[in-house]
Amino acid sequence: MDHAAAVSLAIGACVLFSLSAAVQQRASALAPGRSGGISGVEQLMLALVRSPLWVVGAVINAIGFGVQAVALHLGSVSVVQSVMPTQLLFALVFASIAARHWPTAYDWVSGAAICGGVILLVTDDHRGGTYADVGRVALFAGCVAVVICVLLLVAHRFPPPIAAATTAVAAGCSFATTSVLLKITADRAAADGFPGLLTLPAFYGLLCTCGLGIVLTQAALAAGPLPWAMAAMTITNPTVSYVAAVVAFGASAPTLWVAVSAGALLVTGIVGLARSRSADRWTPVQPEPPGTSPERFTARR
Repeated sequence: MDHAAAVSLAIGACVLFSLSAAVQQRASALAPGRSGGISGVEQLMLALVRSPLWVVGAVINAIGFGVQAVALHLGSVSVVQSVMPTQLLFALVFASIAARHWPTAYDWVSGAAICGGVILLVTDDHRGGTYADVGRVALFAGCVAVVICVLLLVAHRFPPPIAAATTAVAAGCSFATTSVLLKITADRAAADGFPGLLTLPAFYGLLCTCGLGIVLTQAALAAGPLPWAMAAMTITNPTVSYVAAVVAFGASAPTLWVAVSAGALLVTGIVGLARSRSADRWTPVQPEPPGTSPERFTARR
């Protein structure tokens, strides 16, 4: 496996995913159904698919997805996913450009703490992790499905920004499952070509989890601060992917000191972003009531 190429491609995918999220959040600023959870998501998606700006963001995301697929083919799930947290730092940049307000040092430290915590966790002596056990992959996917359902059921009990972060955690779970299925699918495609995918259950599961992740991501981006949503997905996606690597691919579990250190960094970063004075500037402006002149997406000052 070419680890250097896999890491480089994964960084490129991070930039593309963060840019896509920023573009799509701008497109969703005036869309209906912005509860932060799954309530009203049908209205939201119908409005977004008609938005040229949202389509541009979707194309950028698709390119990032392809770059990530190549990275996963060249490297293991745990190696590639360990790089993905850096998209939070790129999200801070893009959110700040939109808000015309550069992140504070406190914001950078909080973002870096989250990235450091996840990277520390998933890069801890991950022996193994190349070939999947089909039965364990199915068990993992079933457990993740239950977790996603629970998160979505409780999200509507919170105000939109918190509901958006909760929904982003569910999206991270979905994308983590997508990464696992993408690894299996990419390996089969490399060996047998596209016809071999038609008889591969993981390929159809990949389509389902990818679609679900996209919908949940849009619901989260439409109502909450971009760095909050990205932080939730940044923590959840690689961490759940690493759990999958341990459960389904036979990778080794993290040592105790790494788990404790990573947990401390993650808590520090989460608290820091949650208390950031920039949060209001990062949050999409609510649409004007009917009968008034709607404003385009603007930063809160």
